[in-house]
Amino acid sequence: MSAIITALSSVGLAVTAGEQAPARYTLEGCVLEVDPPVEVGRAPGHFWFSYLHVIQGQDILCEVVLSDDKAQGKWPAALCLSRDGGKSWSRVRDIDSYGPVSTPLAAGRILFMPYETWPISPADKRNAVADGTIVTLADDGSLTAQPTPVKYLSFPQDLADYHVGEVYLFVNGNILSLKDRRLFATVYGKFAGDTKDSVWSVTSADHGFTWQFQSVVASGKDLTNLTEGANESHTARLADGRLLTVYRTGSDYHKSYSSDEGETWSAPEPMPGVFRVEPQLVRLENGVLLLSGGRQGLYLWACTDGEGKKWEQFNLAEHHNRQVPDEAHRYTADFCEGKNVDPPQSTSYTGMKAVGPNEVLISYDHLANGWKGAPGPWGPHDMVFCVRVKATLRPPEKSIP
Repeated sequence: MSAIITALSSVGLAVTAGEQAPARYTLEGCVLEVDPPVEVGRAPGHFWFSYLHVIQGQDILCEVVLSDDKAQGKWPAALCLSRDGGKSWSRVRDIDSYGPVSTPLAAGRILFMPYETWPISPADKRNAVADGTIVTLADDGSLTAQPTPVKYLSFPQDLADYHVGEVYLFVNGNILSLKDRRLFATVYGKFAGDTKDSVWSVTSADHGFTWQFQSVVASGKDLTNLTEGANESHTARLADGRLLTVYRTGSDYHKSYSSDEGETWSAPEPMPGVFRVEPQLVRLENGVLLLSGGRQGLYLWACTDGEGKKWEQFNLAEHHNRQVPDEAHRYTADFCEGKNVDPPQSTSYTGMKAVGPNEVLISYDHLANGWKGAPGPWGPHDMVFCVRVKATLRPPEKSIP
């Protein structure tokens, strides 16, 4: 499935962002121009699982989890701010409860969704609630964070129990606008009695504060050969108007399509050669689909067929190593080759957001001691980096008469 990628530019030591031209890589269907990595931040302990939130224009937040990866209700996180489109970053504040998904409310104001959820009342397992966060950026760069309840309502069956008093419902997928101006998102969870995860779609008519169950995107019961079912997901609208949702199914990805704004979905289809942990999916204005993820390894895949059928692989970890001057901040050759490294050098979870008509910003982590937290054999800190990627379609080759 993966095309051979040829580097068209010489590779030297990375310098401050903006001082070195992007590296240029040719795939079969498009050309990728990838900037040198920029450090978002670092910290001892845990500084991992990064997510990007575009506030407006060049103002972007990178949200980084600060706690262990375990059920805990609210997950503390650091907010790092860039006011120049990702060229430089500063850690501006911490929040009590991270949420990987956000939606704009007004200029300089966005709403973070929660992650873990609770029943609205102990006897009501079909409706859930948790604190989201309204984040407001002032002109002077100061940031405020105000908790606010976000509700997930009208599930057709009781949700399964989870952790201490919670329900098994996780907010994970990105947010899109439907044709009737409602918001669309995907979540995942289990109904009472389920043994596998399922992906569901939800919609909101009040800017993201209240969500209603819409449909089943992929049921764990239907994925008979997959023990984990379907969970972490991301959605893009294709040029023909359909919605394409890609979701994790254990060590692989599957996909489903909707032609009726999320009301019904096609049967899950496997995606050979495209794999594992939370997918991030963006469709650019030129039609290129970009998908980031990995494990083992760290990858970006590109698709130019307009439907998400054929994906070409780009090794993001190898690009990182070519451009980062400090050897201690690079990945091992085994990690770059998609092999197990102990302790792991990255979660392989990425954040990806469009930051221009045909450009994305991608964030990812470099771990010092795997799941145990820094320090460790790979350094004194966990670190988060980001790269800017521009994708340009290649013109079709002319046939020789």
